[in-house]
Amino acid sequence: MLSELYVSQFTVFRDAKFRFSEGLNVIVGDNGTGKTHLLKLAYLFGRAWPDLQSKRLRVTQKSAEAYLAERLAGLFRTSDLGLLIRKGHKNGARLKANVHGHIPTVSVRTANEPAPTSPGLLEAMPWTVVIKRAQGVGALSTEVLPEVVPDSAANNAFLPRQVFVPSKEMVSLFKGLIGLFETYRDFPLDDTYRDLAVAMSTLEPREPSPLLLGVTQDIQRLLGGHLKLEQDELVFVQEDGSRLLSQLLAEGHRKLAMLVYLLRNGLIEPGSTLFWDEPEANLNPSAVKLLIRALHLLSDRGVQVILATHSLFLLREVEILQGSSKTAVGPRPRYFSLGLGRQGVEVSQGEDIAEVDPLVLLDESLKQSDRYLESSR
Repeated sequence: MLSELYVSQFTVFRDAKFRFSEGLNVIVGDNGTGKTHLLKLAYLFGRAWPDLQSKRLRVTQKSAEAYLAERLAGLFRTSDLGLLIRKGHKNGARLKANVHGHIPTVSVRTANEPAPTSPGLLEAMPWTVVIKRAQGVGALSTEVLPEVVPDSAANNAFLPRQVFVPSKEMVSLFKGLIGLFETYRDFPLDDTYRDLAVAMSTLEPREPSPLLLGVTQDIQRLLGGHLKLEQDELVFVQEDGSRLLSQLLAEGHRKLAMLVYLLRNGLIEPGSTLFWDEPEANLNPSAVKLLIRALHLLSDRGVQVILATHSLFLLREVEILQGSSKTAVGPRPRYFSLGLGRQGVEVSQGEDIAEVDPLVLLDESLKQSDRYLESSR
C-alpha cells in the first residue's frame, strides 16, 4: 500500500505532498489539475517492486533506472521524459514514495473469527527518484535517477496486486487489446489499459474470493449475471446460463460487471490498491451508489482504494456512508482537492471534507443553484 507521495516540479505540480489513508481516498479537482497524473505516479511505485521481482531482477538502482524510465514513458505516453518536468524548471523533478509491502506470516484463528485484513507483516519499500535533463551529444536527453530504492527489503517480501482502472470503459476494448499494444509502437492508449487487459486474462480461481461476499451482492442482483473469460473473449453469463456478448451490455453495467470480475478472479485482494480514474463516468446515480457502496466496503476489508472524480454526487455518497453509524468503516476516508494557483497546483487534504478547500465541485454546484433561482424569478 501507498502511505505517502511527494511530487516536486513534475508536470503541473510544483511541490505537493500527499498522505493517503489505508482505506478509501477521493481526489477531486478541476480539469488540468493533475488528478490522473497523481494516480499514475502512485500506481507506478505500487507496481515497481512486484514487476522487478517478476522479472527475477534484484531491486538495485541500476535495474530500477531502466524499469522506471520505460514505465514512465508508457504510462504517460511520451518518448521525451523531459516533458514530464514542470515547464520552466531546469533542475529536474523529484518523486518520493513510501510504499509498504508484506512478509508472509502464518495466522491462527477460530472458525468464528473474521479473516485478517493484512496479508502479513509490514515491510517498508521506499522510493526516491530524480528526473532531470542531461546535455547529450548534440541533443538534450533525460535521465531517470533512482536515489533510494527498496534494496534492503526482505527477499520474500511481496506486494498484493495493484489494479488501475482507467477512465475509458475496458470490457468492450478487451478482445485483442494486448496484441495491438505489441504490434503498434504508437498505439494511442497508455500502459494502464494494457496492464488491466493482461490482469483480466487470468483464469478464474477454484476458490471464490472472500471479498465477494456482501460486497457485490446488490451489483450482481442488478446485473443478473457475471462476466466470464471464454476463448480469449469476455462474455456475460446470465442467471439462466445463456451467453451475451459483453458489448451488448449497457456501458455503465459493463463497468459494474468488471468490478465483480476483478473480485471474482482474485485480482483484488486484501493488501491490494485499486486505482480508479473517474469511476462515475457513464453511470446513472443509482449505479454510482452501488459502486461506491462496494468500494467503501472493500476499504474496510484491507483494500486501499484511490479514486479521482469530478462527481459531487459520488463525493456526497462517501460522506453519507461514513457519516452513518451503520455503514462507517475502519480506516477513515481521506479527501484531496487539487486547485490551480499562481505557483502551480495547490493541494488541500484531510479526513473531513470540511477541511478541504478549494472544493471546485461544491463551488460550482452552489453557483448553479444561484443561477437556477435567478432564472426562475
